[in-house]
Amino acid sequence: MAQRIDTFVLIIIKTDMQLKAQIEAIANTLLPSFIPKDEKETKLSFHFTLPPDSSYKVFFEKDVKAKWQFTGYEEAVR
Repeated sequence: MAQRIDTFVLIIIKTDMQLKAQIEAIANTLLPSFIPKDEKETKLSFHFTLPPDSSYKVFFEKDVKAKWQFTGYEEAVR
């Protein structure tokens, strides 16, 4: 029984990692449209929807080289 639970947990973790990778890839693709005009800004966030109805808010921070780095996401409630 323990083996089945371990396998189930591993599947959930892998699925979450795949979702994070997918969200990060989409967010990085959309990022140029959301970069603030004020160069002093160091954080930004925006929302997007994956069809059919999953919405996410993504977060970026500017690193020491002034490049925007994905820092995370959360499910957005509509």
